[in-house]
This record gives sequence, structure tokens and C-alpha cells, in this order.
Amino acid sequence: MEGESDPRGQRAAGRGVFVTLDGLSASGKSTVAPLVAARLGGVHLEDDGLPGFARMRAEVDGAGVLPARLHWWLMANHLKSERARGLVGSGRPVVVESYFPRTVATHRAMGQNWPVGYPAGALRPDAAVLLEVDESVRRERLRVRAAGGALSDWHRREEPRVAESVRVYRAFGLVPVDGTGRTPEQVAEAVVALVHERVRRNRPEGASSRGHH
Repeated sequence: MEGESDPRGQRAAGRGVFVTLDGLSASGKSTVAPLVAARLGGVHLEDDGLPGFARMRAEVDGAGVLPARLHWWLMANHLKSERARGLVGSGRPVVVESYFPRTVATHRAMGQNWPVGYPAGALRPDAAVLLEVDESVRRERLRVRAAGGALSDWHRREEPRVAESVRVYRAFGLVPVDGTGRTPEQVAEAVVALVHERVRRNRPEGASSRGHH
């Protein structure tokens, strides 16, 4: 990674940082992602911003064809990748929840094999985070979702094999952040601290420590 960091997630070369949050269902991704983006002064890039996303997702999910769903999510991630590339290139930090690791992990857990790794040409994150919580906490969150009718059949298919999902996340090299016993704001602060540490670690040797303000 080139350049140096400033307190809000920009780098001296003028490029913003790219942060991804992945994790099991009910690990806190959708809650924490916008908080991280706000603290970095950046953009929370959501799936719903993609043209026709909600309608297409409903059609793909309704078809019930696992390979089709995998490839549709891979396509959606490629589109997010290109949007993020443009934003970080203009100096904006970008936070994405559920990137390629989530797609590969969930579909492998459901029985659809796919290589572990970022596809050629995809924008790779500067900080790839694995959000975790204690399993008892996660199960309670899932119970609440199910009671409210917000737990899809796809989630139910993954749950019996979440150990495979976790294995895939580890294989991607995601850095874990544990949210157990923390508020969403505290988790976001931990993620931001990790982002700054990653930017500093990858700064070229001899680079100045000053940042943009």
C-alpha cells in the first residue's frame, strides 16, 4: 500500500482506504459498517445502491438454484469492486459489508464449491475484517430474527455448516474483531484502529508520518 494515513482514512498518495467487513449472519456487519464509514469520513457502499438490486435478488433467491445464486453474488461483488475503485481513487475511504469472502463462505457452507480467494481484477481491501461475536450471542440474534420472519431459507441452509464458513474466512486471511460485550460504536472504533494500524504497517519504509488534514 502506498502513501501514509491521516486520521480519517485517506493516504498521502490521494487514495482512500478500502475496508471490508465479513462474518457469519448476525455478527453485526450491517450495524457496524456505516459507523466505520462515518468515523473514516468515507462512504458505506451498500448493495441496494446497485441498479435493480432488490428486484434481481428476489428473483434469484426465488429461483432456489444455488449455483445461480453464487454467480449472481459474485457479479454483485464485482460491481461493488468497481464502484469502490472509483471512490478510493478519488480519495474517499470506502467500507463494504459482505464482500467476496462472505459470498464464497456462505455458498461453500451450503454445498457449492468455489475457490477461496479474490477473483482476478477485483479490488482487494486494505483492511479485511472478520466480525465475530460469542456464539450464544449470535444464536440469540438469529432467534429474534427468525421470530420476526427475517431469517431466510438461505440462512437456514448455511447454519448447520457454519464451521465451513469460518474456515473459509480464515483462509481468506481476514483479521478478526470480537464484538462480544461491546456496543456497535465500540466495535466500530476497534475496526478503525485496525484500519489505521494496517495503513501504517504498509507505509513504505522512510515515508513521513505526517497526514492530510
